[in-house]
Amino acid sequence: MEAGETRGMREAERERTPPPGQESLRHRAARVLEEHAEEIVEDYERRLERAQSLLLSGEGASRDELLEQARRLLRLVAEALRGRERPELRVGEEISRNQEAAGEPLSHPPDESFRAGLELSKAALERVLGELDLSGEPPGEVLRLSLRVQEAIMDHTAREAMVSHVDYLLAKLTEVQAEERRRLSRELHDRLAHSMALVAQSLELHEALASSDPETARQKLQRAAEAARRSVEAARNLARELRGSEASQGLELALQNLLEATVPAGVRTEISFSGDEEHMPDHVRDQLYMILREGIRNAVAHSETKALVLEVAVNPEEVRAAVTDHGKGFEASSEHEGVGLSSMRERTQLLRGDFRLRTSPGEGTRVEVRIPLGR
Repeated sequence: MEAGETRGMREAERERTPPPGQESLRHRAARVLEEHAEEIVEDYERRLERAQSLLLSGEGASRDELLEQARRLLRLVAEALRGRERPELRVGEEISRNQEAAGEPLSHPPDESFRAGLELSKAALERVLGELDLSGEPPGEVLRLSLRVQEAIMDHTAREAMVSHVDYLLAKLTEVQAEERRRLSRELHDRLAHSMALVAQSLELHEALASSDPETARQKLQRAAEAARRSVEAARNLARELRGSEASQGLELALQNLLEATVPAGVRTEISFSGDEEHMPDHVRDQLYMILREGIRNAVAHSETKALVLEVAVNPEEVRAAVTDHGKGFEASSEHEGVGLSSMRERTQLLRGDFRLRTSPGEGTRVEVRIPLGR
């Protein structure tokens, strides 16, 4: 950059920054944000603690990273008040900048960040209005300043939250797709590979014994036919489970079909369904089906239960569901939470719902889900 151009930029900067005695209300507010940034951030942290914000739960960005984001945001707001706001970034640049500044992508719904943005706005405005002498300022100007501070904070909060959350969803989508491929591989092996191997073995024995022992050969042929029928039925059941659109034809029917297809004959099943499915948007119904499907699979695979109860209750405000088994249970801790339970928890959280696990050794397991439906 040429020396003359540098001097010109400095002169323009001095023109935008009036002497202290002639500062505009916005410039004075910017100075308060800069000089009292630490007090504002401390107030912000206390507000989040009182609100029991998920941002302080230890998932995703650490507390220190979260507070550093708040400091950076206050600097950006001060720049905006002085008229130095940067031009809008392109989406790719915004994603790159956000990843560098904010660390890990958000592992919580974006509305948690929006609530935190409001708390930062309150902390910043209380400090600005408390430090400035507003006795000679027109009320309209004070109102415009307050709105500008809140607008600047929420604008940056919204962009960072949404970009980071999209990044998180893309990462989770990749993870879920990989896990679904592994699950499908296991299902094909467990349900089909053994039966088809038995078909092949029985046919080979039939061919070998056809002349020397016709009766045994006939039995081997019957065994091959039975194994082939089981393979066809297993393939049909697997295809039925994998049809994601099945829930769109009715959640209750889809769950009944799921129980018939996945629960062994020796396990007693009970389903309780109340309320009108029409209260549920399509995406909620589909996700709830996948959550309950995972709960049923877990119970069948791990609990050694002889009874399985599935409950769903829908009303205009929310849907509640539970999967209960009377099996062996386990120690409820994050160390014992496998991919299936983690997937159920994450799907529930993405729907702004609550997920609860109740279990202990010898006492069975109950998984409860509550998803809000209110607009």
